[in-house]
Amino acid sequence: MKVKLLSHSPLEVADIAICKCYGNEPHSDIEKVKARINRVANVSKHSSTIEHIVYSFDIDGISRACLTELARHRIASYTVKSSRYTLQELKKEHKFLDECFVPDYERISKYVVLTDNDKVNFYIAESLESLRWLLANENITNDLAKYNMIEAYKTSLVMTINARSLQNFLELRSSKHALWEIQNLAKAMYEATPDDHKFLYENIFKTNN
Repeated sequence: MKVKLLSHSPLEVADIAICKCYGNEPHSDIEKVKARINRVANVSKHSSTIEHIVYSFDIDGISRACLTELARHRIASYTVKSSRYTLQELKKEHKFLDECFVPDYERISKYVVLTDNDKVNFYIAESLESLRWLLANENITNDLAKYNMIEAYKTSLVMTINARSLQNFLELRSSKHALWEIQNLAKAMYEATPDDHKFLYENIFKTNN
């Protein structure tokens, strides 16, 4: 999994929004900006003011299972890699497995997210080879073949989300009760935020840990 921050709004945008509410003047000192945003949005929970801070992330290498859970966070925008073109890459691939069906996990990890369970990984490999065979030998269109794509299949996307919604996402998905993969994604997204924005989210991880 790789997460890269493509763009973000400056904190001053939220400070200006806060000033609109209370008739104050925006600060020029970034530490005073942070202090006011923290006091209003985090402490007083007037968190609509930080909806004006927006992030765009490039997320690569998560599973379709993780994508399904991610898309439940509806106050965000998602542009996802087409499965049609993803399957075209697999169709061109040579056979992954030898005649004794011994998976080459290093090679197939290009296409799927593997777990820490050997049995699950074996059946992921078997399912992937079946899909490749279907594409290569059965004259099936990609639009039909994608119904055989497994939840472990990798995808990539660009996600845009505001700071208030990101707080909600991180609070829910950094929990030990969340899917292990989306826990890793939440941590990676937090780490990708600018250092001077982390005060908006760091208490979430202190609470969940």
